[in-house]
Amino acid sequence: MLERMNGRSAALWCVLVLCGAWAWFAIAGYTGVNGQDAHDYWRIARAWSMWSVGDAPPKMVEHPHGYPIAGAMLGEVIGSERTALRLISACTLLAVVLLWQRLLGRVFGAGREQHLFLLFALVLSPFLLRYSLVVMSDVPAIALVAASFYFTLGWIERGHWWTGVVALLCLVIALTVRLAVAPLIPVFALAWFHGPIRGRVVRWRKIAAVGLVAVILLLVLIPWIEWSGYVAASPLADWSLWNLFRRELVSDDGVLRYPLPTLIYLFSVAVHPGFIPIGAVLLPFVRWPDLRMLHARLAIALIIIYLLFIGGLPFQNDRVLLFIQPFVVLLFYPAFTRALVFLRTRHVCVAIVLALLGLVQIGLFIRAMYPFIAQGQVERELATQVNAMQPAQVYTHGMGAAFTNLCPDVQVTELWYAELDTFAPAALIVVNPENLEDQWQGRPPLINWQRAQRQGVRQLHVRDDGWSIGRVVYPGEGSATTR
Repeated sequence: MLERMNGRSAALWCVLVLCGAWAWFAIAGYTGVNGQDAHDYWRIARAWSMWSVGDAPPKMVEHPHGYPIAGAMLGEVIGSERTALRLISACTLLAVVLLWQRLLGRVFGAGREQHLFLLFALVLSPFLLRYSLVVMSDVPAIALVAASFYFTLGWIERGHWWTGVVALLCLVIALTVRLAVAPLIPVFALAWFHGPIRGRVVRWRKIAAVGLVAVILLLVLIPWIEWSGYVAASPLADWSLWNLFRRELVSDDGVLRYPLPTLIYLFSVAVHPGFIPIGAVLLPFVRWPDLRMLHARLAIALIIIYLLFIGGLPFQNDRVLLFIQPFVVLLFYPAFTRALVFLRTRHVCVAIVLALLGLVQIGLFIRAMYPFIAQGQVERELATQVNAMQPAQVYTHGMGAAFTNLCPDVQVTELWYAELDTFAPAALIVVNPENLEDQWQGRPPLINWQRAQRQGVRQLHVRDDGWSIGRVVYPGEGSATTR
């Protein structure tokens, strides 16, 4: 059995797993779109498609447009931007697997264990697999960063100038797909300047001279007050070393509470069951020489810099941590081969152990997907109810992007962006009051909901999941609630 598993390439396993997951989604009625960001990407992709026939191009507000533009271009070919975006996410997971397979083969030589390792560490990684199956930009950006990493190593090892150019190009494109790539840029830049041994000293002298001149010019040309303005308008304004040790963080995402301090959560990516479930099993087999190899040193630098930057910000989630998972995976491969040898020398059936691990990871993936499927269903149900009431306007929090896509004839106002003074009579207001009270104290979503209630809201329906549909009343109109 193990020989048959080894005989199939990691790429083939990836295709089989993706096709199986897509079949499950089709049966469950899940379209691959749920949540604000996914609906935003879908809306932007459709807007770029409309631009191609004469409409005004969409403006960048929160998300860079590289991913939706790619979705719009592929959507023109296959006839659906949403399906195109999902295909891009799925194909980029396959790209990461192929890149890492080539990299492991280059560093360690060809080996059948590499296919098994990539199957468990990447293909069956619950969070990575989940985001490769939905409309989300994370996996495409990860694939581009992985490509930059691969070609950067080629530049350092072989000194071929074109590999450095390709590495730079991949990183630039990645930045147009996901802004979370930005913290990795300094590490890559230093790696490029370090480069191959030949000419290394001259390169560092040149970059030191150019860097010194650039700093002096910037300090002279740009007053400190303007630098302060740039920082205040960037994520650096919210960065704090103390956020690494907090369990409760306050940001534009409201009040976020975590069971562990941020620092522990960040570095748990190596053993978290959502990221690398086999990590906890492999840790005892990690050895110091594994971490001294070139690819490992560069990976460790990327991991540390990225985690420290992200950890200082007042928000963390599985999406931002997902970026460094492929680099953590690279560090585990030698440990994986040692673990297999350990099992064989003790006459343990490796095939049975791996089969059990595979079943566990499939179960973890199903568990990770259920909230997405459920959220998508709630969005469609609420949109159906809103459309049936035929309002001219709807106020909402958390459903703004979904309603924009699913309620095309309704003017949608998202309560998250700013505080509102008044609300249009007869407009619907769709919120989850319990969530607002718990997470959004002192923030526009809860403030706006409280102001709307003071102006007058007649509750029309309260769902069992906590979502409330109400109508802003005219002066003097009574109120009522149905369930």
